[in-house]
Amino acid sequence: MIPGDLVRFKYTGARAEEWKIGLLKEYHTWEKVATILFEGKEIRVAAILTELHKRGSQRPRQKEWTIIEPRKP
Repeated sequence: MIPGDLVRFKYTGARAEEWKIGLLKEYHTWEKVATILFEGKEIRVAAILTELHKRGSQRPRQKEWTIIEPRKP
C-alpha cells in the first residue's frame, strides 16, 4: 500500500462491522498503522484492519509525492 491507494478498513475488529472505504494518506511498515482520509477526517487504523481496495494510479508506482503549488497570476 502506498499513498493514493483506496483502502477498505474497520475501526474495530468486530465481525459485524461493515468495511469502510477511504484514501490512504500515509503508511509506514515499521509502525503497522495506516493514516486514512475518511469523510474529511484523518483516521489512524491498525494495519491488520486495513486492506487494499484499489490502486491509485496506472502509471509507475512511486512512494514519493510531488506537490505542485498553483501558479500565481
